[in-house]
Amino acid sequence: MAGPRRKDRRTMRDLFPPDLFVQRIYCTTKEEAIGELLNALVINGLLDLSREESTLQALLGREKVASTGIGNGVAIPHAKSKFAEKFGVAVGLSEDGIDFSAHDGRPARVVVLWICPPSATKEHLALMRAISSVARDPDLSDRLAGCRDRRGWLALLEGMPADPKTG
Repeated sequence: MAGPRRKDRRTMRDLFPPDLFVQRIYCTTKEEAIGELLNALVINGLLDLSREESTLQALLGREKVASTGIGNGVAIPHAKSKFAEKFGVAVGLSEDGIDFSAHDGRPARVVVLWICPPSATKEHLALMRAISSVARDPDLSDRLAGCRDRRGWLALLEGMPADPKTG
């Protein structure tokens, strides 16, 4: 017999910073998508405009080392940067998908870009685990890609346990 649900159970929503931005993106290349999402962080005060180009180069450099297309229509361009004063996340939803050279060949319909200060190792790894768990479930990644706005995306994350093993 299952007991009452614990109210203190963390959800996937708890792993994302409050300043999360979700937007439709219409670009066709991963470089454009990374630039567009990084610009959303600048516009919303999470990165100084004077640091945008150097942070963009760090993100593109990371992409050259190994693709951040992790499969099932999800890509996670990310970088630690001394210019990031706090954790910033922007999510782009692409109807047609963008080639991020994922191992399964699927174009990314959900692009989760984040930047964080070098000291944010714990948060960085937690977000990496969370997004990776989403990418392992093609149905879930498709549902996230189909969200229309930030509120829908966050509502879907609210229903997901932060640690799938405790679900």
